[in-house]
Amino acid sequence: MDAQAVDECSLSSLHKKMKTLKRFVLVGAPASGKGTQSSFLSETYGLKPLSTGALLRAEIAAGSELGLEAKKYMDAAMFVPDEVVNGIVAKWLGENKDCGCLLDGYPRTVAQAETLDANLTAMGLGVDIVVYLNVAAELIEARMLKRKACPACGETTRNGEEICPKCGGAMIVRTDDNPEAFAKRRKDYETLTVPVVEHYRAQGKVVQIDVVEEGEPEDVSARIAAAVRGYCEK
Repeated sequence: MDAQAVDECSLSSLHKKMKTLKRFVLVGAPASGKGTQSSFLSETYGLKPLSTGALLRAEIAAGSELGLEAKKYMDAAMFVPDEVVNGIVAKWLGENKDCGCLLDGYPRTVAQAETLDANLTAMGLGVDIVVYLNVAAELIEARMLKRKACPACGETTRNGEEICPKCGGAMIVRTDDNPEAFAKRRKDYETLTVPVVEHYRAQGKVVQIDVVEEGEPEDVSARIAAAVRGYCEK
């Protein structure tokens, strides 16, 4: 089911309440399918996506000072330090405070979440809902071993494609997609990012999507739509 397949009745029933859900956060481990579901959420609910990963990759491609600093950490399968990321996000939020937005890949730590909350509060805003993709670790590792990325446009695929389906460029294996890097990233994710979910769960803002077996991305999208609908109807 793509965005157009979300039934009209469901979207109609959400219409008025969705006006109050303008700032979404999407949380999931590396290779959990966040890219696909980010597109689904953005298209279905009219959100402007912010992917810190995409912004940082753009800086790396441009060879900027920020990009070179970020590349050191990304190549070592480490999270980019908060001070490098928070400034980028704060500026972006200020430029987009009047539109619906989706934060994908940020906040990654409780400290970042607290900074995000403080920055939004200063603008008279706040995080409205957190969508948590809780995918089994063995599924993520299997996906990682087949995943490729396009250095030209940032598109990621999960079936070992050689040609980018988005721009036609040559796909490559990311330097951080290997078993050793995966184990480190998984540990960092569980230590640093899972507590972010609990930070927002305590505020009553989390909808959790558990994925324990491989399936079609469209099925996960349908479950997300149902969870958001249920959240709105509370």
